[in-house]
Amino acid sequence: MTKKINFRKIETTIPENVFISHIDGLIGKVKNVTLEGKFHDMKVYEIEDTMFVLVKIVDCSGDISAVFVGNRNDDFKSFVEGIVMNTDYRIRGNVSLLDDDFLDEALPFQDEIKGNKIFCITALQDLSSIRLFGVDIVKLYDYNLNKAYDFVNDNTDYLKGISVIEVKDIEFSCNKDVIILLHNGIVLLNGKEMLENVKAVAFINGGAIFAITNNNVIIPVVGVCNSTKCINNNNYKYKKIIITPLVIAALTFEKDIRLFGMVCEGFIDYHRFFDVDDIGYVEENDDIVVIKDGKVYSLFHENDYSNELPDVLVKGSTDTLDIIE
Repeated sequence: MTKKINFRKIETTIPENVFISHIDGLIGKVKNVTLEGKFHDMKVYEIEDTMFVLVKIVDCSGDISAVFVGNRNDDFKSFVEGIVMNTDYRIRGNVSLLDDDFLDEALPFQDEIKGNKIFCITALQDLSSIRLFGVDIVKLYDYNLNKAYDFVNDNTDYLKGISVIEVKDIEFSCNKDVIILLHNGIVLLNGKEMLENVKAVAFINGGAIFAITNNNVIIPVVGVCNSTKCINNNNYKYKKIIITPLVIAALTFEKDIRLFGMVCEGFIDYHRFFDVDDIGYVEENDDIVVIKDGKVYSLFHENDYSNELPDVLVKGSTDTLDIIE
């Protein structure tokens, strides 16, 4: 081997509104591609302490060779054994061409690869298993409050003795959790009281759901990990919080920004995270912005406002966004 390959945990949560590509449309090298298809023809190769799992992904347009790479340990072996052939998956990864930079004479499967490209898998989600009481979890994400209330009330006892007028919000996680926020500030997780003094629930791609307290503390309800602990910031009380389905941007009283979520194909300039007077949202561009010295800057450099002063929403809500003060 010419390079040492270290195993990175394959995440199982992929944003549900991500763009889905077709295999026959993959031309050249491209990163962060998401496919929906089935696996065929799994072959496992081992070199020293590294495992290569070669599969074929098939969708409605064609097929492509693909590979998982991981350490040859029990965790990765268990992950591989859990992959089911001919079932539906959402698959994320990068397309690599078999050029001189990729080819390695020590790789035992290079002759098995179809064509001149391979899909290097970085994330995987089993679509067939993500159902709650027989309903696709993705459909539940779009339920309005009344429909979500009826669904939970018909299938669980989580709302026993609680009328719909007492419920402020209901969210579902990709792990089949049910999060209920009552108007009195109580949060119920799968029917059990978890928190109080909460004014909003933030849904981030189904894998992480947060409670926003009355004093603007961001508390992870599901999806607790090092990243969600960082945005919690030791129960820090934020000045302002912007919530979208993919990102939380929180402004501190020290005039800096803390961020949690998915930033795809965006550029982060750390200068725009410090000495910030305010944060807001430009609806026509679907763009989170910062305001510094009276000027507006796109937080992720998606738009240039140097020659214009856009209409910035600094408080309130839209269909897909909440600004909490």
